[in-house]
Amino acid sequence: MGIVINQSIRNAIISYTGIILGFISTILLFPNILGAEKFGLTRTMIAIMVIVVQLVSLGLPNSIIKFFPALSEKTSDHKGLYWLFLIPPLFALVLFIVLYSLADNLIFDVYKNSTLLAEYYFYVVPMVVFSTLFGLLNAFIKASFNTVFASFLQDILLRIIVIITLFLFYFDLINFDQFLILFVGNYLLQYVILLVYSFKKGLVNFKFRTSVFDLEMRSSIKKYSFYSFFSGFTMILVGNIDLLMVDVFKGLEQTGVYAIALYVGAVITIPKKSIAKILFPVISMSFQKNDFSNIEKVYKQSSLNMILFGLLIYIGVIANMDNLYSMLPDTFSNGSIVIVIIGLANLFDMVTGANGQIIISSKYFKFDFIASFVLMISAVVLNLILIPKFGLTGAATATATSIFIFNFIKVIYVWTKFKIQPFSLKTGGIILLGLSVLYLSTLIPKLHSIYFDVPVRSLFMAILYMGAVWVFNLSEEVNGIIKGVVKRIKN
Repeated sequence: MGIVINQSIRNAIISYTGIILGFISTILLFPNILGAEKFGLTRTMIAIMVIVVQLVSLGLPNSIIKFFPALSEKTSDHKGLYWLFLIPPLFALVLFIVLYSLADNLIFDVYKNSTLLAEYYFYVVPMVVFSTLFGLLNAFIKASFNTVFASFLQDILLRIIVIITLFLFYFDLINFDQFLILFVGNYLLQYVILLVYSFKKGLVNFKFRTSVFDLEMRSSIKKYSFYSFFSGFTMILVGNIDLLMVDVFKGLEQTGVYAIALYVGAVITIPKKSIAKILFPVISMSFQKNDFSNIEKVYKQSSLNMILFGLLIYIGVIANMDNLYSMLPDTFSNGSIVIVIIGLANLFDMVTGANGQIIISSKYFKFDFIASFVLMISAVVLNLILIPKFGLTGAATATATSIFIFNFIKVIYVWTKFKIQPFSLKTGGIILLGLSVLYLSTLIPKLHSIYFDVPVRSLFMAILYMGAVWVFNLSEEVNGIIKGVVKRIKN
């Protein structure tokens, strides 16, 4: 578990730095510089990209992590295996480009309210290509428990470049066409840098070892990749279908409004993303060794620490909601309820811990196919029903309901098959603490300037919250980190 905590802390530092940069770019700069419609275009392009990337990746990123320990035992040099895993997605990418080119008129008919999307339709293609290559390479080096550098590229470097290009556009040094070219080129840059890093660190080479892919191994990878593909595609679809459907029914401007709220609600999941990056390979290794006690330990610790940090972010967001929307144009003001609803759904997703990683790493990985199918159907149907009637609130409610159903099913299944569940009395204590701190924050008088109110209110809440976590020892990992920091300061 030590490597989990160590890399999770470094990933968390990168992720929280990314939060700050993301707040600057997504909340302050994008809406104010581009406006709701053009901002909505960039979000729609990203939503299409992530869905297609999941399709053309064919479930192989998870298969790389799942089978990496077994493949490593079959050869003394596994570093060339990356290129072999790359072959099927390359064929899928070619097929996508052909079909995407032929389907332009059909998609334009569906998105008839989004004229900008028609104009920049083909900008999505290079985004898909380079994001796919990056994801596969990231999975390969992640299987070697190297997760930090890729996190830096995704969470920090990408946002810094976006901020620079936004300023270039703001000062009329580039036009919108050039801005989008740089926006798309960012994905190429990420992949090239990660590839160079992988060679420099000796994580990848050109020594192919096709012999490790015997008939039995190929059969196992194909079967696992199919189920992994479907479950992964479902999660990506559910995470983006609401945004795409808002675009279809309400247009790009409302998409921009919804995207802001969705982004803020997703900020809550940063702790999960930081921890989950290393959980999957650790759990896969534990199943390989039949170390079920470690799996249970990881399950409970991940749930507790995810909800601990996720809840702190959520109550901080809720307490500063008025401050947040005062920084945005009035067009965005009706998105606050979306943050509340999506945030609650994400909290439930976090408190259920590593249930998905446990299922997909075990011999019961086929069940993830069933759960994912339920999630996909419920998400699509609910969005189709609720968005036309209730707009942005309907989209948020549909997504939140689907997430709740999905995670509830998986928690019950893991408990049934492995007799383990992620909750404890400390979970209830953290939730009670979060509600108490949120209430106390409302007693603080509103300061005249938001630039004083936000840091003062947030700092008060953080000190009170983490102080209580320390005093009541709600997380042994967090208390251990705090003790280590205090010891270093004293020395």
